[in-house]
Amino acid sequence: MRRAREEDLPALAPLLHSTAGDMYDRMAGSSERAVRVIVADAGRNGLASTWVAELDGVVAGAMVAYPYRDAAAHTRRFVSTLVRETPPWRWPAVAWLLWRGHRRAPAHPGKSLYVDALATAPEHQRRGVATALLRHAERTAATAGLSAVALDTPLTNAPALALYESAGFQVTESLPAKPPIPAGVTLVKELAA
Repeated sequence: MRRAREEDLPALAPLLHSTAGDMYDRMAGSSERAVRVIVADAGRNGLASTWVAELDGVVAGAMVAYPYRDAAAHTRRFVSTLVRETPPWRWPAVAWLLWRGHRRAPAHPGKSLYVDALATAPEHQRRGVATALLRHAERTAATAGLSAVALDTPLTNAPALALYESAGFQVTESLPAKPPIPAGVTLVKELAA
């Protein structure tokens, strides 16, 4: 487990894209542009909140996590990068999607570490990578004096829900679908004091 580095971006960007590919593609206009936006966003200080798990010397998984109190700053940086990397004729669609997403955003505990993205490369699934990343999130939160780890996932992502619940996360909120935003759940794991 380590912080992501710039040389990880070719492996990292597709992993992060896989966490919400449909939404990234809708905002950017294509998968290729969405991956470019992810790379550019990571290059604008996003690597500071990104960790990778390595297996056999290759990036096997990735996690973006930061204190929830910093979520607005992360969103502003991403939107700024998205606008810079997206043609102007896409901006109305970007604004509409962001507005829809913001109106539906769940509230997380203020003193939590928010896991914004968590992904394991398909060839490394079922080898404990995601579990190791979640444990790292818990250690990071505890070290930062935070009392919980929070995340959200689509309701249809049964494997992720099973993983999170087996790791001790509890569903705190269910959100109905509001197209194009799918139905989702918020999960929180309170950390021992």
